[in-house]
Amino acid sequence: MIWPFENDTDAIVKKLAKKSLASEKRRNLMVVAAVALAAFLICFAAVIPVSIAQIQRNQVADTYEAVFTGVDASDTAALKKRPEFARVGEYYLLGEEHSRQGYNVSYVYCDSEMMYIARSQMELIKGRLPELANEVAVSEYFLSAYDTGAEIGETVRLDTESFHGDYTVTGILESEGEQEANTCVAVVSKTALAQHPGFDPSGYRAYVHFQNDRQLGEETMTAHCREIAAQYGLPHVAMNSNYFAYHSRPIDFVPTFGIAALALFGGYVVIQSIFRISVHDKIQSYGQLRTIGATAKQIRRIVKRESRRLCCIGILPGVLLGAGGGLLLFPKGFHVGWYGLAALLTAVACWFMVSISVLRPVKIAANISPLQAVRLSVGQETVHGREKHRKLSPLSMGFANFQRDRKRSVSIVASLSLGGILLLVVSSIVLTRSPGQIARLLFPDGDYKIYLSSEQPEEEVMAAGNPLNEELRKQILSVDGVRSVLATRRSLHGKFRTSADDGAGMCDMLTDENRLDVEAALVSGIMPEDSRSVLLGTNYQKALGDIEAGEDIWLSLGRETVTVTISGLFDAEKMANGHGALTMDSAALFAPEELFLDLHPEIDSFDYSWSIVSAPEKSESVESGLKEIVSGHSNLGLDTLAAHIEYEKMQSSIIFGSMQAVSCLIFLFGVVNLINTTLSNQMSRKRESSILRSIGLTGKQLCQMNIAEGMCYAFFAALATVIVGVPVSVVICMEVSKKSFAGKIVPYRFPFLEMGLFILVLFGMELILSVWTVRRQKKQSLAEQISFNI
Repeated sequence: MIWPFENDTDAIVKKLAKKSLASEKRRNLMVVAAVALAAFLICFAAVIPVSIAQIQRNQVADTYEAVFTGVDASDTAALKKRPEFARVGEYYLLGEEHSRQGYNVSYVYCDSEMMYIARSQMELIKGRLPELANEVAVSEYFLSAYDTGAEIGETVRLDTESFHGDYTVTGILESEGEQEANTCVAVVSKTALAQHPGFDPSGYRAYVHFQNDRQLGEETMTAHCREIAAQYGLPHVAMNSNYFAYHSRPIDFVPTFGIAALALFGGYVVIQSIFRISVHDKIQSYGQLRTIGATAKQIRRIVKRESRRLCCIGILPGVLLGAGGGLLLFPKGFHVGWYGLAALLTAVACWFMVSISVLRPVKIAANISPLQAVRLSVGQETVHGREKHRKLSPLSMGFANFQRDRKRSVSIVASLSLGGILLLVVSSIVLTRSPGQIARLLFPDGDYKIYLSSEQPEEEVMAAGNPLNEELRKQILSVDGVRSVLATRRSLHGKFRTSADDGAGMCDMLTDENRLDVEAALVSGIMPEDSRSVLLGTNYQKALGDIEAGEDIWLSLGRETVTVTISGLFDAEKMANGHGALTMDSAALFAPEELFLDLHPEIDSFDYSWSIVSAPEKSESVESGLKEIVSGHSNLGLDTLAAHIEYEKMQSSIIFGSMQAVSCLIFLFGVVNLINTTLSNQMSRKRESSILRSIGLTGKQLCQMNIAEGMCYAFFAALATVIVGVPVSVVICMEVSKKSFAGKIVPYRFPFLEMGLFILVLFGMELILSVWTVRRQKKQSLAEQISFNI
C-alpha cells in the first residue's frame, strides 16, 4: 500500500527486479526447477487418491444396489415392472469349463439391462447379445489369443464339455482380468441356456437399481428389498456393499498430506539455500542501492518480486506434469472439479513454500547497511572457531570450505539425506513384505492346492460323491514329484443373518489339526463348547451390526437353517486360507464337526481343499501333472504358490514402486541444491582460487580441495541417512510385519542394493561436480580470474 505522502516506486522496483532476474539465469533455473518439482509431487499426490476414488464411484454409479438370488424368469419379469426400480438386470452363471486348448471359459447369460449394469467388469464394445442357440458373444482376449481373429458374423469353435461346436459371433466383449486368470468370458443366449443340461429355472439372479438412489439410504433400500423378497417369496436378497462404500466414501488424503509435507520441506530447504547464496553474492549491489537512497522496504520488495515471479513460472509446469501423470495412470478417474481443486491447492501450497523460504534471505538483504556492503567482499563468509597454526593442505582447505557457512552445509546435507531416508524406509518395507513370504502364508504345507470350484452348492457336490476322494488322491500321488496330499480344509458355504443384517461366506470345520491355530487367532470370547456354537471372523462383525460374542444368529449350511451362538470372534487376517488372488473363499466361520454331521448326515466327506507337498526341483512336472488332473474334473480348481507370488509382485510394484519413485524425486531436491551450491561456490570463490593458484597451488591440489569439500557433503548426507533412517525403518518394518504376517515379527533386512546405489550416485555426483568445476576454471587465465569482480 502506498500512503499519500509516499512516492510510488513500484515501477522502479519492478525494473530492478526484472534486471536482477535477467542477470541470474542459473539461480532462476534452479528455483524454477525446485518449485516445479514440489508442485509436481504435491499435485500428483493429490490427484492419485482423487482418481482412484472417482474410478470406484464410476464403477458403482448407476449400477445396482441389491441382488435377488435364486429367482426364476417370472420373478425377474415381476421385478422389472415395479416402479421404484429404474433398472433390473437378469443374469445366470452357468460356470467355468476347461478347453482342450488350455484356456478356461466362463459361460454366462445376461440381458441388455444386466450388460449395462456390469459395464465396468464386462462391456459389449461391438455387436449385439446372442439370441439363437448357436450364437455367442465372446471377449477380445478369446479372439486374439485362441482364434484366428474372427469378426462379427463369423464363426468360432468352442471345445468345452457343455458347449462344443461352431457358434456365430454376434458380439465382442471387453472383460477385466481375463489374461491374468487365463479365463475367457462367453455370453450365450437364453435359448442355449434353457437347453443346458445343468440349467435350473430358479437359478437366475436379478440385479436391481433404484430410481431415486441418491435420496435413499442403505437402511431404507435394504428394508424395502427385504419386504419385496417376502412379498414374492424370494429366498434371498443381498445388498451391494461396494456401492454404499464407494458411493459415499470420503477421499483419503492422508498419504497426500505426507508427500506434500515432504515436498514442501524439501523445497523450503532448497529455495532458501538458493536465495541465501544469491543474496550473499549480490550483497554489494544491495549496499550500493542503499547508498543512493533505496530503503530496506524497497530491497525486500525487490527480492520478494523475484521470488514470486519464479514461483509462478515453476508452478505451471509442475501442476501440468502432476495432473498429466495422474491422467496418464488413471484415465478413467479424471474429474474436472477435483483436478482443478488439486491444481489450486498445489499453487497455494507452493506460493506459501516460496514465501516462507525467502523470509530469511529477504531479511538479510534488507538489513545490510551501505558501510557493511563496502567492507564485505564477495566470497568472504564468517569463519567459526578458526584454529591458529593449522597445517594447510588441499584436504584441510576442503574441510575448511565445508565449515565456512554451517547453515548452508546443514541445508545441503538435510536436502540430500531426506530422499535417502525415504528410499531406505521404502526399500526396507519391500524386503520385509516380500511377495514370497506373503504368498507362503497361504501355502504353509506345499506349493499347490486342489479345491472344490463349482457353481453347484458344496453340499450338493459332496452329497453326490465328493471329487476329493481316495481315487483322486492316488492320481495325485502318482504324479512325479508329489510327496504327500494333506486335507487342510473341510468346509461348506454358509449364509448367516440377524434380524437386521445378513452375510455369506465359507464355514470351516473345527478339527484337531486346525484347533490350535484357530485358538491362537481368537480375539474375544471362547472356543465352541457344543454343536450349536460357532466362531465368526472379525471381517464379518461389522456386516452383522457390530455383533459381539454371546449373541445368536441364524445359520444355513444348505437348505436347513438353525440358530447358533457366536461363542467368539477370530482375527480373519490370521486365518486367511482362501484360494485365488483375492482369497474370497477364506473362512468366515468355524463350527464343530457335530454341527456339520447334524445338518448333512448324507455327506461322507466334507473335504474342501487339499495341499499338495512336492519336491521343489520337480515343480514343472508337478504343476503340469496337476493341471492335467484338474482339467478332467469340472468341479475342481488348482491354486499355486507361483500365481500368488506374481500377484503380490504386481501389487508391490504398484504401491512400493510409486513410493520409491517419490523418494527419488525428493532426492532431486538435494541434487538441485547441491548443483546450485557448487556453481555458486565456483563463482564466489573464483578469485580466491586464482590467488591460491598464483602462489603455488597446482591444478591437481585445487581439484583435491574441491573433491574434499564435496565428499564432506556426501559423507554427512550418507551418515544422516543411516543414523535417522535405520531406526525409523526398523520401527516401521516391525509394524508392517505384524500386519502382514498375522502378528509375527520377521527379522529386519537392510536394503544393501538400493542404498549401495544411493551412495554410489551421491558420491559419484559430488566427484563429477568437483572435477567439472576445476576444469571450467582452467579455461580462463589467472590474470582474468584475479581481476574478475563479482
